[in-house]
Amino acid sequence: MILKIAAMGVITVISVLTVRSERSDIAVTIAIVGGIAIVLSVVDYFTAIAEMLNDLATRTGVNMDLVQYLLKLVGAGYVIEFACDTAEDAKLPSLANKISFGGKVVLFCLMIPIVKELIDIVISLLEYC
Repeated sequence: MILKIAAMGVITVISVLTVRSERSDIAVTIAIVGGIAIVLSVVDYFTAIAEMLNDLATRTGVNMDLVQYLLKLVGAGYVIEFACDTAEDAKLPSLANKISFGGKVVLFCLMIPIVKELIDIVISLLEYC
């Protein structure tokens, strides 16, 4: 799988560098399509990780909502990073900064229930002492 991802990345870079001097708009499109292809090629890994985390949560008795928020947090981080990089590839750094800021706000909001759950766990552990 690593070789597949590396090959797609190298082919995308070579294609972008070849086309960029003639048609920069098509080069950006090639870069975006290449990035999407790479992301889609690893979706199965995300599914496997989600199943593993659900299994661990079931075995340990951890609240499933915590696992769902954690997966949402990680997924949102990856999507935001991809969107920022795409904006930077399109030579729109100010848009990339705004996407990054908006993403940080969303990540903070997604993080609040996780922090609350962790505080509840710590409080319940302290009650046993």
